[in-house]
Amino acid sequence: MEEGPYKCVRDGNGTVNRVIRMGTRKSQLARIQTDYVAEKLKTLYPDVHLEIVAMSTIGDKILDTALSKIGEKSLFTKELENALERNEVDLVVHSLKDLPTTLPNGFTIGAVLQRESPHDAVVLHPKNSGLTLDTLPDGSVIGTSSLRRAAQLKKRFPHLEFKDIVSFSYAELL
Repeated sequence: MEEGPYKCVRDGNGTVNRVIRMGTRKSQLARIQTDYVAEKLKTLYPDVHLEIVAMSTIGDKILDTALSKIGEKSLFTKELENALERNEVDLVVHSLKDLPTTLPNGFTIGAVLQRESPHDAVVLHPKNSGLTLDTLPDGSVIGTSSLRRAAQLKKRFPHLEFKDIVSFSYAELL
């Protein structure tokens, strides 16, 4: 049942409830984040029906090239933004790290949830057992797919070398 520009559903009691269509990426992390947002919205608005619309983005489809080398902006957001413009979804859930520094005209960040732990994990080769990033030998190679993370780590650990994990083979880390 459609009413006005919004999608609505009628529950078993005949009550009409608005449907909020939430756009998200199909990735496991995006789905976890979107389910968390849906849970929060359901707590605040128990009568609203939530529909999750998952889609693949350019960033999800390019698996063999470092995303920083593609030159395309909005790799993880463009398809979702297009769905918003076409009124196929009412809102989208993103990681802030995936958003461009300037949002397209007409778009706004409507809410930012409290951040979970920002700590990352470092997985070291068994030959480096017991070492930390501080104590790794000079020139040790650290692989990451995040430009932001590499920049932060370079500043803190200038004795290490950082490589995009997509642009070289795992054997190069050994």
